[in-house]
Amino acid sequence: MSKILRSTLLFHIFFVVYASSIKTSSTCENMYESYNIWVPGDIIIGGLFPVHVKIVNVVDVKKPEGETCKGFDVRGLVKVLAMIHSIEMINNSTLLPGIKLGYKIYDTCTEPTMALRAVMEFLSKANSSDNCVEVHCNYTDYLPTVKAVIGAATSEVSISVARLLNINLMPQISYSASAKILSDKTRFPAFLRTIPSDTFQSKAMAMLVQKFGWNWVGTIASDDDYSRSGIDSFISEAERLGVCIAFQEIIPFYSSDRVTTSRIKEVANIIINRTRVNVIVMFGRASHVVELFEILSTHNISKVWIASDSWSSNNNITRLEKIQNIGNIIGFAFKKGNISKFENYVKNLSFNLTNGNIFLKKYYLLYNFCTAVLREDLDTCISNERYQGKYNKYHDVSNDMELKTHENDFLLSNVEPGVTSSIQWSVIALAHALRNLLKCNEGICQGSSDFAPWKLLKELKNVNITKEGNRIQFDSSGDFVSGYDILMWKSINGKMAFDHTIAEYDIRSNKFKIKDPKFNAFQNVVSKCSSPCQLGQLKLSSEGQHTCCYDCVNCSLNMFSNITDAQQCFHCSEDEWAPTGSASCKKKSIVFLEWRNAFSIVLLIFSALGIVLIFVIIVIFIKNIDTPAVKSNGGHLSFIMLFSLILSFASVYFFIGKPSNVTCKIRQCLFGISFTLSVSCALTKSLAILLAFNFNPAFQKSLKNFYNPWLIIGFCTGLQVIICTMWLILNGPRADRDVRRLPREILLECHEGSYVAFAVMLGYIAFLALICFIFAFKGRKLPENYNEAKFITFSMLIYFISWITFVPVYVTTKGQFLPAVEVVTILSSTYGILCCQFFPKCYIILFKKENNTTSSFLKNLYDYSLKSAKIISDSKISPNSSFSSLPPLSLTNNSLQNSVKINSNSFIESNKINWTPRKRFFSL
Repeated sequence: MSKILRSTLLFHIFFVVYASSIKTSSTCENMYESYNIWVPGDIIIGGLFPVHVKIVNVVDVKKPEGETCKGFDVRGLVKVLAMIHSIEMINNSTLLPGIKLGYKIYDTCTEPTMALRAVMEFLSKANSSDNCVEVHCNYTDYLPTVKAVIGAATSEVSISVARLLNINLMPQISYSASAKILSDKTRFPAFLRTIPSDTFQSKAMAMLVQKFGWNWVGTIASDDDYSRSGIDSFISEAERLGVCIAFQEIIPFYSSDRVTTSRIKEVANIIINRTRVNVIVMFGRASHVVELFEILSTHNISKVWIASDSWSSNNNITRLEKIQNIGNIIGFAFKKGNISKFENYVKNLSFNLTNGNIFLKKYYLLYNFCTAVLREDLDTCISNERYQGKYNKYHDVSNDMELKTHENDFLLSNVEPGVTSSIQWSVIALAHALRNLLKCNEGICQGSSDFAPWKLLKELKNVNITKEGNRIQFDSSGDFVSGYDILMWKSINGKMAFDHTIAEYDIRSNKFKIKDPKFNAFQNVVSKCSSPCQLGQLKLSSEGQHTCCYDCVNCSLNMFSNITDAQQCFHCSEDEWAPTGSASCKKKSIVFLEWRNAFSIVLLIFSALGIVLIFVIIVIFIKNIDTPAVKSNGGHLSFIMLFSLILSFASVYFFIGKPSNVTCKIRQCLFGISFTLSVSCALTKSLAILLAFNFNPAFQKSLKNFYNPWLIIGFCTGLQVIICTMWLILNGPRADRDVRRLPREILLECHEGSYVAFAVMLGYIAFLALICFIFAFKGRKLPENYNEAKFITFSMLIYFISWITFVPVYVTTKGQFLPAVEVVTILSSTYGILCCQFFPKCYIILFKKENNTTSSFLKNLYDYSLKSAKIISDSKISPNSSFSSLPPLSLTNNSLQNSVKINSNSFIESNKINWTPRKRFFSL
């Protein structure tokens, strides 16, 4: 960058040296008298205004001859009038007593070269007869003709001018050059402006785009410093806010008309074909906008255009035919002040050929020609270079030529309030800086009007006044910190016109202030690369695409998104669930094995039926307590078993209904202890049978001394009580809410706490059942009518089948019916004991009463002994056999009867049986 600055400085010095060498024997001849206005004064203020649109391009320039301007711009003339009026207002006030401000206003023709020629005039030495620029190594004490410059209009021209004015630090105040680069005081120390930097305009545009939800916009810029700087700043800010740029198009400015027109046609085709791009931001020259809109207006594209300050209030555009076909225009314009005095000035403006305003003279001549040629489109006619020849024809008319001067309304219609206010503030700021510099007070200015420009620059930076509610003050970057008016164009009778200000943007608060509800009407416009993702969806961008171009994907199960275009889906809480593509979560329903559930009712019926059957059996057994059937079933021990079975059936009721900590602790322990008691009783009976029939008498006699049924039952049951107690103390069952097992429901269940303890409890029952099964299996061949061991074997088999089936079913079952799995297993195993060990006895008692006698029982024992003896005779019996005491096989029937008596006596003795019918049959 330093190399560029050095090169630029060398160029400017060369230009100064070159200009200073161009002189005749008397003065430097002004070759551009038709492009300037000069009014003398004590202090001269320079002005740079684009009264013409451009210069006539010459393809092959061979001599450094003067340029010719074309395209008269009425809006440029209005700017000139605004400066003249402001200076006259200062001169007519008491702000600078005894000091008259003069001015030199030059037409830049929107061309840096023309502006630099004017600046050379400004830099010429004051009070010099030859009116030329002197070359100095130090310009601290150099006194140029002009003390300050107002202008230029565009950033492109202002940058060129500012670099040259830096040599003298001559103050330059621009009224509309807003390029960001001009805020750099290192490169442009003498540049000031009464408008904000484009940084704020670009930021406001990006905020506006984001506010209305437009994330797919196009950008167009002219190829100049102002437009490129503005559009680059907008793109940077927009992308930071998540807005994607669909296309970035540049229109050349310094190329030939043919190249520029061709490029504009290409841009128009891009706009027409990009149907998803409904919002376009354009920083550009008004002439480019006119050409572009002339093409687009024939296609009815209906876009939203966001206009920069360079063309947001340009009347040349509003007068285009079918301009309403291009859509809506939102324009950013500089903040305006009170310009009512200037408007009255324009309305009452009179003209004569001796007032020296060459620009106004040309306007009136062209205006009068155009009223006769093309009344309905004066601006196009006036700016048309075809009438330049007619103007030249009358350029030297006599002063008494009569011209029409009553048509000032057309001038008034070209007033740009924001720019006009900025020009007025520029002049007011200069006037107050001069007042401070010249020490004007009480009607006298004590300072000299011959001062170096840099002294005025110092005072300008300290200006801080309020004029009609508007603060005139420069910040550290030389900019105004005010804001923007946001205009909306509307169609009236087929013509586009500026509507009133619908909103304001305040730089300090960085907010929009809505002044009209029409501002919010643009929210209905959609400009997006992809259709918005609906509720319950998220955006999924593909690699290499813009982030604004995406696919919409449904949220996964138990996730939701409650905004459109969601970046991510959110998880539901544990108490909620959501289907795929959901916009919200739903509360999970609470489930458990309820009392009114059909399956629960069936289980309860079976449980109640079991309890009823037990009570019926108790009644039957009480009435037949002294019969062999009841005694062979254990006698009073049967009632202990029946009581334990009642508790097992009762435990079912604690598995159904809403779980609580109490019910969860009771149900497992109640079943475990009660069923252990039942199995212990069955084990005692199995052991008694085994002692009676499967051991030799000698061993039976010694073992029966250790046989104590109550001790066995108490020990086995007590051990289970200890297991359950330790389980409850250490980590017992408890009520729990399972929110994860079921996708849409919260399962209220009993958590078993320590599954190891749960397994030990069930395993202990299984261990007792296995011993019982082994003992009973060995005694399975007892007499048919009284074979208790066989029935115990069957009941234990049913128990094993039930609980072996329970394990895989319990592990794989989910939901509210998990407790029912255990209930079914409890019922099946309990019914197994009830049916196998008690129903056969009831059947004998009720329907086989002839078998429920002592003689019948003895006969069965006798038949059993005969069978046993035959088995022994057919096999080589061991001397340790239970029947080794029997006589040889050749025994007579009498001896066999004696043998039966011996073995039956052994059975009776081992079971302490009293064979007296009047006494207990099976007394333990």
